[in-house]
Amino acid sequence: MIIKSIELNNFRIYRGVNKIDIAPTNEKNIVIVSGHNGFGKTTFLMSLVWCLYGRQMENVDELYKKEISEKGGYSRYISGSLNNEAQRAGETKFSVSVTFTDVEIPDTTCTEITITRSYDSATNTDDELLILIDNRKSDLFSDRQEEEMFIRDYILPIEIAKFFFFDAEKIVSFAEIK
Repeated sequence: MIIKSIELNNFRIYRGVNKIDIAPTNEKNIVIVSGHNGFGKTTFLMSLVWCLYGRQMENVDELYKKEISEKGGYSRYISGSLNNEAQRAGETKFSVSVTFTDVEIPDTTCTEITITRSYDSATNTDDELLILIDNRKSDLFSDRQEEEMFIRDYILPIEIAKFFFFDAEKIVSFAEIK
């Protein structure tokens, strides 16, 4: 599995559509996200976790579990992710899309998979999940639960996500403990 691109739309500090191409090439096959404090590194990481796991993101890291609890539950936590400028402009929706290549699905031919999770703060209900296989909705899923299971089974199991999505600050804190 390779992450080809990530698109953030009105998600937290990312106003409007922000598409980030991180597909590897022969010259570059490692992606490092760096920058000054407050410029969106942690938000970028959180967007990937939210896109893939939604309500289950609290099972990826204790930090998310704590933040969700402090906000009074998942719906209150995630509804606060609408970009402030977008909200002032009357917009109510935000989303994150992640496009993958080289995903192996038994008995299914596919070039790429795009997972999009979106939320509309005006309706204040659950987030929406859309999985496209080669830019088409698939008949592999009959309901939301099957879509969520597909992500955990074929994209990235939630038990492994805590090792895949990590913040360098956590590594520093581990090093300081030793």
